[in-house]
Amino acid sequence: MNSGFSIFEIVIVMAISLSILSIVIINISQASSVSRRIVTNQQRLEMIFHTVDTIKSDLTKCGMRLQEARKHFDLKLFDHTGRHFMLIYGVSAETMKAAARQGEKTIAVNKNEYFKKGKKVLIYHIESDVCETNEIKALENGNIILVGNLGHDYPENSIVIVLKQVEYRLYEKENILKRKVDKGYFQPLIEEVTDFYVTFFPESQSVLYKIEVNRKEQIRGYIFLVNMVS
Repeated sequence: MNSGFSIFEIVIVMAISLSILSIVIINISQASSVSRRIVTNQQRLEMIFHTVDTIKSDLTKCGMRLQEARKHFDLKLFDHTGRHFMLIYGVSAETMKAAARQGEKTIAVNKNEYFKKGKKVLIYHIESDVCETNEIKALENGNIILVGNLGHDYPENSIVIVLKQVEYRLYEKENILKRKVDKGYFQPLIEEVTDFYVTFFPESQSVLYKIEVNRKEQIRGYIFLVNMVS
């Protein structure tokens, strides 16, 4: 009795095996594709949530520590051009320990970790009706050396506030929304942005923003600039 396989039987077995293997490979490929889409969608959602949280955090800070100065002086703390917006807030405040005269570049304040070279500062004194912005050139013997000369006389106890400026801009050719802090470079915040728009309502000091990602997800946010409300 012949216990072996004929060529025909071997061909049949190989054909069936190849068919099963093809089905397995196709299923694995489809599963892998689905898995990649799930991961990509998850990553996109995480980036959207991160972007929204960052925008909300920055807008909520707009005008912070500058409420008093804003009531008395013409300060531009928020600006926008549709697909771009800029905001300013204070990160730390100190009072001057000694008077400073017009034309001088040195002011005396208490030591503070936020007072660093390159930082912009707002200097003002309400009773004297004087206010200006300047930049820190250096720190020397507990004093601040400014880049520019003072434009006014400032009595003792004048206020000095370290400023932070944040900007958002949609780079339409790249479909990337980017964010910049102070003098830094614009850094990517979220990709695949097919639309980004900002509207400012001065009567209520509020901002409406819209982000569209990959022509699918649309996110809208409406935020009151609480530090800008009189």
